[in-house]
Amino acid sequence: MRLNRLQVLSFYALTLLGLNVYVAHRILTLEYSAHLESNEGTFMSIARGMAAHPADLTWWPLWNAGIPFENTYLPLLPAIVALFSRLTGCSIPLCFHAVSGIFYCLQPVTLFFFAAIVSRRVGYSFIGSLLYSLTSPAALIFRAVRWDAGGAWNARRLQVIGYYGEGPHMTTLALLPLAVLFLHLALKHRKLRYYLLTGAMMAGVVLSNAFGTVDLLILTVCLLATVHFDHAIRNLLTTAAIGATTYLIISPALTPSLLRTIQEGSRTVGGDFTFTARTALGFLLVGAGFVFVWWVTRRLKAPDHLRLFLLFAFVMCAIPMLGVWCQVYLFPQPTRYEVEMEMALSMAVALAAPVILDRVSRPVRMALLACLLILATRQTIHYIRYARKLILPVDITTTIPYKMAMFLQSRFHTERIFVTGSSSYLFNYFTDLPQLHGGHDPNDPNYAHKVAVFTIYSGMNTGSKDAEISILWLKAFGVQAITVPGPTSIEYFQVFANRHKFDGVLPVLWNYQDTKIYAVPTRASSLAHVVPANVVVKDEPVNGLDVGQLSTYVAALENPSLPLANMEWQDRHSFGVQTNLKPGQAISIQETYADGWHAQVNGKPTPVSRDGLGLMVVRPNCAGACRVEMSYDGGAERKACLIASVLALIFVGAYSYFELRRQPH
Repeated sequence: MRLNRLQVLSFYALTLLGLNVYVAHRILTLEYSAHLESNEGTFMSIARGMAAHPADLTWWPLWNAGIPFENTYLPLLPAIVALFSRLTGCSIPLCFHAVSGIFYCLQPVTLFFFAAIVSRRVGYSFIGSLLYSLTSPAALIFRAVRWDAGGAWNARRLQVIGYYGEGPHMTTLALLPLAVLFLHLALKHRKLRYYLLTGAMMAGVVLSNAFGTVDLLILTVCLLATVHFDHAIRNLLTTAAIGATTYLIISPALTPSLLRTIQEGSRTVGGDFTFTARTALGFLLVGAGFVFVWWVTRRLKAPDHLRLFLLFAFVMCAIPMLGVWCQVYLFPQPTRYEVEMEMALSMAVALAAPVILDRVSRPVRMALLACLLILATRQTIHYIRYARKLILPVDITTTIPYKMAMFLQSRFHTERIFVTGSSSYLFNYFTDLPQLHGGHDPNDPNYAHKVAVFTIYSGMNTGSKDAEISILWLKAFGVQAITVPGPTSIEYFQVFANRHKFDGVLPVLWNYQDTKIYAVPTRASSLAHVVPANVVVKDEPVNGLDVGQLSTYVAALENPSLPLANMEWQDRHSFGVQTNLKPGQAISIQETYADGWHAQVNGKPTPVSRDGLGLMVVRPNCAGACRVEMSYDGGAERKACLIASVLALIFVGAYSYFELRRQPH
């Protein structure tokens, strides 16, 4: 019986899925990974917050002195994990690894469908996806990757999820081929269903991981450059319309200000990736190379699908290669694009093979296929052994992050803590105590907060005043305790340049395996303080040593003659402050200012302003007992994004209705 094309596609897809599940099955049932230095704990913390407070997702008080919820991270994977946990009753860590593992296993499958449907070379598309599943070109090309993965034949892609916990990146790479596949079908067939599927997959890619936006843009440009030239303008307009409508729909979760924050913040995380003349030259060279590859493949009359993957491979290779070999950074953290490079290279090699193999005899092709299958079997065995060594569970109750979180939770209630190093990742999965730092640095909107964290860690140019200046910054942001790993601590990240600067200066609350918790003595643990209006920090600090106004402000916080202010959170986005005021006094609130915070003093609306530290200041016009009610609603930008999202959804609904009326079949 002859199999139809759908049956063949299904057979190959199930084979790829089964192979990847067989290799990575350990991660599907993993709860806590032994690699606590990965940042997967932050995604679990977000998922826990979403599961526990699904209707209260405007403000996140747990990281970076408080941030808008959308600044925590792109929400798709944590949302899926939270939903999965609520539906199944399984723990968030178990659901996180299961969902991440599913997307990991789906990557080669979605890549196969994309290549097979676009190229109609099903067998070679399967080989490309098989190469992507079982080889690591990045380890062969880059010595640092080879060293990090433990060998040229080890699975870099598996290491990315099993060691580094990059579930969002895996989600993006699983959805990316589907987004561009449906775009290809939309441009080819002009059908409503493909428009809708393209928008849905594009939204998934962008809302999974920040690298997904770059990946989607590059692969879309490659597709548009290789579709039929006569329809170039129409294809471009259709793609732009789908992309713009999709962004408007998802804009409440990815506001323009968040995009700007990520763009600016990512250029200083993990290195200096600021745009320079070298960057501009790099873009010119890659652009020229792109045009050259496009022109040569067109002159040689290469198939459109091969041109697509050759262009994609060229760009995705250029990003990490220029970064590693030439220190030309087209995008921040260029080495993070190694997995995309592997995807593009594997499929480009496979789809280029017919240029040679179609000219040789069938017995030769069968012999080569047999050799490929033998090597694939051998590599599968190697990958399984590698996975057993890589993916290791741990009893979380025996670890420093858990013990530290339990101690702090027993000692404090709502006070802010500076949890340093990798222990901060899982801290807010175990407890709701707010952190000074935590989360993802590119999403931090407060420059003064970044200055504070950098100064406390590095002590750069502070000399003998290292501890004194660090304590000033800690008190200015309302920190009540700080964790410091010592030289013999098993803490992975040794973030302090001077690990002993608080010895004999701050009291030690806890010491376990050379990881200490120091108390930061303050007059009051509340994050709200009554201060003279003229001591509020007016100017943003130039650097960590610019502490003139900071010193005056902290002195006011410690002044016993000023009344105390009691602050209590009512939910995740609102709190109340009770105090007594005199004329000329203000209430300084050590929570990040954002447009959307509103204050009512004794029932009357009162403006909320931003001080030089990026924190909130309320200047009530009252004397005696004052009750301040603070609430956050996201501000004008979020309201505008919500309106735009609703209008875009109405447009999509109306367009779909009339399109279905016009073509009822």
